[in-house]
Amino acid sequence: MANVVSERYALSLYEVAKDVGKDEQFLTELLSVSGIFEAQPDFLKVLTTPSIAFEDKQTVLKNVFDGRIEPYLLNFLMLITEKGRIGLISDMCEAYKDLYYLENGIVEVRAVTAAPMSEALVAKLRDKMAAVTGKQVVLKTAVDPALLGGIVVKVNNKQFDTSLRTRLTELAQQLTNTIA
Repeated sequence: MANVVSERYALSLYEVAKDVGKDEQFLTELLSVSGIFEAQPDFLKVLTTPSIAFEDKQTVLKNVFDGRIEPYLLNFLMLITEKGRIGLISDMCEAYKDLYYLENGIVEVRAVTAAPMSEALVAKLRDKMAAVTGKQVVLKTAVDPALLGGIVVKVNNKQFDTSLRTRLTELAQQLTNTIA
C-alpha cells in the first residue's frame, strides 16, 4: 500500500516539476531533502509525531527549507506532512527518481568490487554499460572485500556476478555433487 501511495505522490510532484520545467532540479533537491531525513531520523520523527501540531511542523519545515529548495517542493513537503505521509519521503524520492530516469533514458547501475576501482576502470565500466543498455548510465560503486575478487553488477532487476567468491562456491558445489 505504501508503495502505491508513494508512487502517486511522486507522480504528482513529477508532473508539477515537468510543468515548470524543473524536473531535474526537483530530483536533486528531493534527493537532498531525503538525505537530510535519513541522516537526521529525529527530524523526521518530529514531523511524524501526531501530538505535535501541524502548525508547529509547518514552522519547522519553513525554518529549515525556505529559500533553500523550490517553493513547490516546500509546499509538497508541507502537504505530505499534513496528510501524515512524510514518513514515506524516502519511497517517494525513489519513485520520483525512477520516473525521471525512465523518461530521460537513464539507468542506474550498481557495481560491487572487492577493492576500489580506479577512475579509468569506472569510466570504462560506465561506457560499457551504456553500450549494453543503450541508455545514459549513473554508476554507483561499492566495495565488499568478501567478494575476494571480480565484480557484481546490478542493472534494473538483473545481476551479473563474476566474483571470485561466487565462482569458488559454484566450484565447491560441483565437487560436492561429483563426490556424492
